[in-house]
Amino acid sequence: MAVTDRAAVVSAPQTPRRRRLPAAAPILLLALTALLLGIGNFLAPGFAAPDNVLQLLKLSSFLGIAAIGQTIVMLTGGIDLSIAWVITGSAVVFTANCSGADGNIAPAAALSLGLGLAVGLINGWGVTKLRISPIVMTLAMNNIMLGATLVYTGGTPSGSSGPLVRALATGNVGFIPAMVILWCLLTAVTVIGVRYTRGGRRLLAVGESPRVSFLTGSNNDRVVVAAYAISGLAAALTGILFSAFSGASFLGMGDQFVLPTIADVVLAGTSMFGGRGGYGGTVAAVFFTTILTTVLVIGSIPQGVRSIVYGAAVLAAIIVQRLLSRRDDTGQ
Repeated sequence: MAVTDRAAVVSAPQTPRRRRLPAAAPILLLALTALLLGIGNFLAPGFAAPDNVLQLLKLSSFLGIAAIGQTIVMLTGGIDLSIAWVITGSAVVFTANCSGADGNIAPAAALSLGLGLAVGLINGWGVTKLRISPIVMTLAMNNIMLGATLVYTGGTPSGSSGPLVRALATGNVGFIPAMVILWCLLTAVTVIGVRYTRGGRRLLAVGESPRVSFLTGSNNDRVVVAAYAISGLAAALTGILFSAFSGASFLGMGDQFVLPTIADVVLAGTSMFGGRGGYGGTVAAVFFTTILTTVLVIGSIPQGVRSIVYGAAVLAAIIVQRLLSRRDDTGQ
């Protein structure tokens, strides 16, 4: 490709409209969240009290951290279905090697994060080099992790996290849960990284138009592999922290994170085809779905009905958000 050709691509009119997060998404999510808080407060007085809202934020933080990786991957036009057993496997490895001792936290965490990173790199390699569909590749890795975890544990996870990690997952700094502070820090890093760094711009460019991104000098394969690596690390970190919050690791503990992370990313306005969106909206979506789930529980709704209501509410919110964002994009 000639230099002049690359220059022409760079100077060609861009379409930032597809890259920006639809303004309708966070506004709609904030309105729905306020409505749910009101309903929850009616069903259980004190539900909307500041202390309880902070506890809801703490519950949201685990899903929010897992959703960091899902957001990054979906911005490239991919998807990561392997996070379920990456979370479980990483938690199992962490508790087994930590054995409840603070002195073992560092090596146990390194093993767990290394496992998540390895799975992410394999996912990225399969998607970019072998040209395997992200759905097929990550689903296959999820099954591999499931089998490996069962072999490793013999069907019975052992050990526990150290007191320091438990304090991080369950304790407070002043009156603010430590997990909320950690989530805020990770949110700031993610938002800045996606919106204001060269790597973030390349991430969005790959998702928007892989060909144009390549012609402007980006190594698309490297960007995609890095995205899946970040997703693996985020899932592993979630496993470590959630096992500390739960008191122990258990089989299947990551299953509850897969569909909510995907739903929250899409609900926030991130395109499943890549190139559009960001993590800021995902934060609002995670809080919304956490409150929705909690309100359904305190309303004594049967499990089957809760699943129906949850799915219908998320689907309806996505449809309304899409309609509003389309109007926002067209200026009508």
